[in-house]
Amino acid sequence: MALSPVQMADLKGAIQSYNYSCDYYDFVLNAPQTASSMKHLEGIVYAQLTSNTPQDVANGLGNVIYWGNASAGYVMARFNTFQGRIGAHQPYDGFMALAAAGVPSLRQIKALGYPAYSGISFISKVLMFLDPKTYCVLDRQITKLRRQGRSVPRALDNLVLYRTTIPATQKNERAYDAWRQECIHISTTYYAGQYGAAEVERGFFKLIRDGYLAKAQDIYTDF
Repeated sequence: MALSPVQMADLKGAIQSYNYSCDYYDFVLNAPQTASSMKHLEGIVYAQLTSNTPQDVANGLGNVIYWGNASAGYVMARFNTFQGRIGAHQPYDGFMALAAAGVPSLRQIKALGYPAYSGISFISKVLMFLDPKTYCVLDRQITKLRRQGRSVPRALDNLVLYRTTIPATQKNERAYDAWRQECIHISTTYYAGQYGAAEVERGFFKLIRDGYLAKAQDIYTDF
C-alpha cells in the first residue's frame, strides 16, 4: 500500500496545524509560561534535561510532566505532586550519565525510579525532548491507531496495554522503537525527510484529537 495524495495532504495539514499547548513552568519566575512554538519549548526543556546541574535536570523532568498534562484541568495538581516527590531522588547522577552517553532507552529511564516515569507515555516524552528528530511520543491517544485485522500489522498493533498505562516492558519497548521508525519512514518516503519523528506523531495526534480517528487509522494502515 501507499498513501494517496489526499492522505499525504491530510497528514501534512495536521502536522502543520498541530496546536497542542506549548506551556511550561518557569522556575525563575515561579510561574507558568507559554513558549512561542514547539521548537522553542523543545529548546527550553532540552537545555534543562541535558544540563550538568542537578536542579536543572529536575526542572526539565518537571516540565515534561507539566507539558504532558497542560490540557488537563489537574495540571497543577499533577505538577505539584511530582515536585513534592522528586526531591527524594536527588542528585540526578543516573539520568545525567544516561543523557551524556546519548539518548537513553525507555527501560533505562524507568529503572531510575522517578515518580510518574514508570509507563511509556511520559518516558517517551522525555526521549522526544532529548531528540525529536528520531524519537516521538507514544501515549494513550496514539494507541488509538491500533486496528485489528490489518493485512500488514503495524508496530502499535503489538502493544500490550494496561487499563490506564502503557507498561515499559521489553515487548512494548520494541513496539515503541518500531513506531518511531515508522514515523521516520513516513517522513522520508512522503515528505522528503522534512519532518522529524515527533512532528509526524503530532500529525496523527492532531487528527485523532480533532475527531478524525478513522482517517488517521487509514493513513497508518496504508503508508
